This record gives sequence, C-alpha cells and structure tokens, in this order.
Amino acid sequence: MSAMLVGPDGDAADKVAAGFEHAFVRVVRARSSAAACESLPVTMPQIVVVIGTLRADERDSIADRATAVGALVLDVDPELDEETLAELISRAASAALTRKIMRDDSGPAGAAEMDGPDEDIDIDEQW
Repeated sequence: MSAMLVGPDGDAADKVAAGFEHAFVRVVRARSSAAACESLPVTMPQIVVVIGTLRADERDSIADRATAVGALVLDVDPELDEETLAELISRAASAALTRKIMRDDSGPAGAAEMDGPDEDIDIDEQW
C-alpha cells in the first residue's frame, strides 16, 4: 500500500509522510508534477497527495495518470492546522487500504473473466 506526495519538502510534507508511515502506508515523494507523472505508472499508489497548488495543466496531468492507476488525488493546503491535517491523513490512509484491497481482489490487469453465453453467436446472422 502506498501514497505519493507531490510538492516541495517542508513541514506539511513531513507531517503528511509521518502520518501515512504511522498507518503503515509506504510513502513515495515527488518534488514536481513531472516527476510524479513519470513515476505514477511504476509505483501505482492508492493515494496521490498534492501539497500546495499546481498549474491547471500540471493538475490535469496528475489527475489523468492517477485515474489510470486507480488512485485518488487529494489536495492539501500546507497551512492546515495539525488536528485537521491528522484527520485528513487518517481518512486518506483508510481510503488507501480500501483501494488496495479492491485492487488486489480484482486480480491482475487483463485477467477479467468475460460473463456471457458459452455458445458462439453469429453477429451477422440478422443481416
């Protein structure tokens, strides 16, 4: 189970990382949106935490790649008070666990079974 932190180092990033690590969620850091976009398909985190603000194009790129790997994107204001930040991290860690379980239960990519009739159907029969 993992979370990706996107943004510069700082007090908020350290608190977010410590909160996830306390919940046994592995933390991967990316200091820029470009680095995050490059490593998202490799690390496949369940949660992507953006600390601070991004330009619209950076946000869209991260959102697209996060969606592709099934991750949630969470924006965190670095000025949040400690109590709110702790609650946010707790809920995000819980969401990461849920997403990890769902991903594991679905099996490997491309392994979905097709539900449908076992007989061959001629789709051109009516033409």
